[in-house]
Amino acid sequence: MKKELFLSALTAAMLASCASSDDGLQAPDAGQTQPVAETRTPVGFDAYTGRSVTRAGQAGDIAIAQLQKTKALGGGFGVFAYYTDLKKYDQTYVPNFMYNQGVFYNGEDGSGTLDVWEYKPVMYWPNEYGSNAQSDDEDKVTFFAYAPYVETGSAAAGSIKDGLDPTWGITGFSRNTTAGDPLVKYIASFDPAKSVDLCWGVVASSEANAWNLIQTGSAQTGFTAGKPWLDVERPQDVTQRLKFTFKHALAQLNVQVDADVDVTDHDDGVNEGTLTAAETKVYVRSVSFTGLAMQGSLNLNNSTADQALWLDYSGTTDLPYGQSVTINDGRRDGREGAANADAENELPQGLNPAVVQDTNSTTPGVITTLQNLFSGTALDTPVYVIPTGEAMTVTIVYDVETKNQDLPGYISDGTTHGLSVENRITKAINLSMVSGKKYTLKLHLGMNSVKFDATVSDWDPNANNAEAWLPGNQNP
Repeated sequence: MKKELFLSALTAAMLASCASSDDGLQAPDAGQTQPVAETRTPVGFDAYTGRSVTRAGQAGDIAIAQLQKTKALGGGFGVFAYYTDLKKYDQTYVPNFMYNQGVFYNGEDGSGTLDVWEYKPVMYWPNEYGSNAQSDDEDKVTFFAYAPYVETGSAAAGSIKDGLDPTWGITGFSRNTTAGDPLVKYIASFDPAKSVDLCWGVVASSEANAWNLIQTGSAQTGFTAGKPWLDVERPQDVTQRLKFTFKHALAQLNVQVDADVDVTDHDDGVNEGTLTAAETKVYVRSVSFTGLAMQGSLNLNNSTADQALWLDYSGTTDLPYGQSVTINDGRRDGREGAANADAENELPQGLNPAVVQDTNSTTPGVITTLQNLFSGTALDTPVYVIPTGEAMTVTIVYDVETKNQDLPGYISDGTTHGLSVENRITKAINLSMVSGKKYTLKLHLGMNSVKFDATVSDWDPNANNAEAWLPGNQNP
């Protein structure tokens, strides 16, 4: 089920032509129909949800309580904002209003105002409108957001903070001098401990027509549910809030595997046949998928409502199609120990250690009940991947190993006599993953044992008689 998080940006901050020590409202100037907020009224934020969301940068699902934690404990969310003066937003602008602005519940360390989202430095709404404005058009600010927050190392480089692992989760952003939509760079992992979610903010359908303007009190039109807040004009009053609904940009994938021995129909929850553990084991060597990607850049300005817009990792083109992603940490693939052995699309780890052959052949391997194919021990532990929208195919390579001291060969440990047979199976799966959905894939390795039968033929009842006369003494 999709999980949604609602974040609200309090759009109460307004710039006045002169500063005041008060934070109250002034009487309107001539030609103005609404009070003008003082300069010192900041842009504030709020957040609420009745459901959970996952934090990009921290593995697994978390509830709003995690998002409300301090910066040191991985809380907060990030905002990019573009001030475009009187014009509408387009890809010629840089993030000149906010760049990966971290917003935290009660401040970074939790010591701020109770139940308030805070950030530094405080930003203020443009205040040009009414009879004192330079033009008839109101200034505009466009907002993009992702949740939760990962700290910037260098805004000029778009890097994450030193000390954070740049090989999984959120690994960077588009630079603060780069014109165009903000990008969040992401690398997925088949290790559940490193598999993290990523969300981006859009306008909720209930909020598309709820943004009241200060000069008229009527709703600002032009917002589209399921897309970001584009070209937002100054709000009506200090209590009005800009609300984001955060959507999952990834697909959640759980892959399970078991061995079906001498059966024709699989029945979940039932041991499918028998593997003699002391003699025969099944070990996964590698598994490959198409229909998913493990790295990419999320464009926070999605062009289709409620649909994540993924680009390649450089952020310059679409995700590559038709490529496979391989987890290759099984033994006997001819690549062990070699420098730079794994190809770019091969991941050196991620399979459940229980299904991979170890040096002493002590792991159980694939058994007749379902196991998680990935590193998580729990059967239903998922990982997060980037969906490409193309149909999925799965290729699994596994060894069936039988110990036999009478054979001259060895199983894959290299010391035990027996036979190891490689099996390579490719299967087209009838699904195309999309963001925000959860998928469970069960791989049943069908195995047919070699069977023998024998009969003993009866003796032939038909006698075949013959006589032979040997030479003997005869009269001449």
